[in-house]
Amino acid sequence: MLTKYKKILVIGILLRVVLMFSTFHPDLQGHSSVTYFFTYEKKLDIYQHLAALPVDHPLVKNLGVGDIFIYPPLSYFTLGIARTVLSPFADPNFTPWIWENLDKVETFPGFHFQIFLLKIPYLFVDVLAAVFLARLFDKESNQKKAFVFWLFNPLTLYSTFMLGQLDLLPTFFVILSIYFAKKKKYSLSLVALGIGGSYKMFPLLFIPVAAFLFSKSIRGRVKNLFIGFVPFVITILPFLGSPAFRQMVLFSPKSQKMLFMNWPVSGAEGIYPFVFILVLLYLLAFYGQNARLLLSYFLSILLLTFSVTHYHPQWFLWITPLLIVDLVKTRKRWVLVTILIGCWLVITLFFEPSLSYGLFYPVFPDLKNVVGLTEILSKYTEVFKLKSIIRSLFAAAAFYYAFDVIRSKVKLKTQ
Repeated sequence: MLTKYKKILVIGILLRVVLMFSTFHPDLQGHSSVTYFFTYEKKLDIYQHLAALPVDHPLVKNLGVGDIFIYPPLSYFTLGIARTVLSPFADPNFTPWIWENLDKVETFPGFHFQIFLLKIPYLFVDVLAAVFLARLFDKESNQKKAFVFWLFNPLTLYSTFMLGQLDLLPTFFVILSIYFAKKKKYSLSLVALGIGGSYKMFPLLFIPVAAFLFSKSIRGRVKNLFIGFVPFVITILPFLGSPAFRQMVLFSPKSQKMLFMNWPVSGAEGIYPFVFILVLLYLLAFYGQNARLLLSYFLSILLLTFSVTHYHPQWFLWITPLLIVDLVKTRKRWVLVTILIGCWLVITLFFEPSLSYGLFYPVFPDLKNVVGLTEILSKYTEVFKLKSIIRSLFAAAAFYYAFDVIRSKVKLKTQ
């Protein structure tokens, strides 16, 4: 497949390389820090190590550690191993220098090459994601469409090669899970979800659906649940005794964002819309028992998540391959996809400029001090009300999308 589409692939890779060299977000220093501790200080428990750093350590003193690494340990080990492999090309002084000089990070000698090295491991995973996404289709013309959509969709470029976030890793394993499900290799599909959830936990939401759809018997479903969750449990088991791990990862505020929306039923109790609708979807899957509807449920769960959550812009990468599959199969929901992406873009622009045009400040240093859209519009309107309207529009389109894919039974059988 790669040789068949090599011209498209070369253009896609060149575009990524340009963005890898020219963009930087401060969150990348967090990834750089944990890989530094892994590669150069040989620390295997990053959570306890961060928690135990003295107050006069430059990382603690200048940046803080409470929000620096909130991901499961497999993320840490994967990025750390990748950094170790690339260490002959990397400057070991880069990360300690960032701790002291984050406000002028672009002045570090060889800065552009150093941020390129931090992002380069994602390039290989990204190409694999394009290949497996294309292989979800049997017809060659649709394979090419999926391949091109993935290589040139703005969500992948933005989240992975501009921000340098690791959301591509769990997203890849979701794609792999759907691929295995299409091949009726259900155990491998569940394992892929468990591995994906070991990078960021959202794929774990898919495991009950897959477990229910892949078997009709209670025993089979219990077995499926075990197969799906066991990779995640294995990877976190050595760290469960760590208070720092439990605080930073399992019970961090970001892992519970979807529970912020609450319908009060008393002064102290309420109903969480996320849990309420998620359980409804699980019940539909439990009684539906059709493995070919896996894509519909994955789409619906993520649409629900984004509708009721103050999500970070890079999270939208999670749903991108599912939207691509749906667009390649049928163009009838392109208006809904346009609304969702348009709302995502506006919401992203309302975040601080470092998450949008400010990403290019290594090339255009004046962008570091640029005024954000929120600050500009706050002079003329109530910005939070405007953002709430946009989120409401997003939620309406998302809920109709979910309803439509469930109703029309979007299936894994692709052409």
